[in-house]
Amino acid sequence: MKFLFITLDGGGDVGEHTPYQTAKKPNIDMLAKKGICGLVDIGYKGTPQSDVGYLTLLGFYSSENYPGRGYLEALGVGMRDIQKEDLCIRGNFATLDENGNILDRRAARDETGLDELSEKLNGIEINGIQFRVRRSSGHRLVIILHPIRPNIKLSEHVTSNDPERIGAPILQIKPRKPEAKFTASVLNKFVSRAHKILSAEYVNRQRKFPANIILMRGFGKRKETQTFGEKYGMTSCCIAGIPIVKGVALYLGMDIISVPGATGYPDTDLEAKFRHAKNSLEKYDFVWLHINGTDILSHDCKRREKAGFIEKIDTELGKILKEINLKKTVIVITSDHRTASSPDYPHYRHTKDPVPTLVSGDDIKANSIDKFDEHSCERGFFIKGNNLMRFIFDNIKT
Repeated sequence: MKFLFITLDGGGDVGEHTPYQTAKKPNIDMLAKKGICGLVDIGYKGTPQSDVGYLTLLGFYSSENYPGRGYLEALGVGMRDIQKEDLCIRGNFATLDENGNILDRRAARDETGLDELSEKLNGIEINGIQFRVRRSSGHRLVIILHPIRPNIKLSEHVTSNDPERIGAPILQIKPRKPEAKFTASVLNKFVSRAHKILSAEYVNRQRKFPANIILMRGFGKRKETQTFGEKYGMTSCCIAGIPIVKGVALYLGMDIISVPGATGYPDTDLEAKFRHAKNSLEKYDFVWLHINGTDILSHDCKRREKAGFIEKIDTELGKILKEINLKKTVIVITSDHRTASSPDYPHYRHTKDPVPTLVSGDDIKANSIDKFDEHSCERGFFIKGNNLMRFIFDNIKT
């Protein structure tokens, strides 16, 4: 049996007339009618984070063994020589105004000069720590702290400096545990020095929203885990446009399929991604296809455009369905979290609501739901935590 596991990042939404409800998606609804639909409760304790969602959907999340977003993002941007003593951080370029308050947490998503600015911060040394900096996708960057003197211990148990709202000053990074006091001090020194360096750069004087401050979160350290192949006995690959997804896939031992034009934004080449997914099913047992544009449009409060993007996804899915043998293939459509596309919701807009999910194929036991959306899925199955993969296997007819 083959598996095409489609994750529409932030695809689920909230309220009435959601994009899933208003979009014309005959192919997805056909899969819903012949398959089984329901909700998956990721089990978020705090703010929903995509990497936790991915690991949970694939059956791998554990709070004890979770390596942190920074480590996974570092893998995704190609920083593979990470030592156990290193500390990995996911950062944002952001805009700080002349009063010291956050003007934009993502530097207006303007990518102008961000590679150059990342390089300006790469190699800084503070108190025996070398800072390795690399640009990630969009407004993001990855920072690795590497001790260059003996007997220095870094801790991931520190707070973020992100106030998570505009109009507020950045926060001081503080230790969550006593052993993290040195780490917090070094990070605060780096943020201050980075602000001075970035503010003086010519490219920032040309930007409407200068990328002049670094917001830090997602602290993590290298950890090992069971691979996807070891857990499920299947060969697997991942198709994605953003580093964090590739990082999770690499962490689980999946191959990465590169697709030209896969940007992680609504302008991504959907046709190419679906074509590569279909072709990959010929070689791999499990193909994880990730699409990020649904999340971007939600964050930008573009509810109608999100529905239109779902329609484009449905069209491209329909093309490859003509060539896929559903007697030998299970198709899954799900999300890592819901993302509210309404401005009535808080700025972050990720919600903890269970995510709508469909599992379809000729050998899947169908239920009575004939369309795919949040409200229809409320009448279907309900799964908690790491149990989606096991549920899929249990519902294949034998």
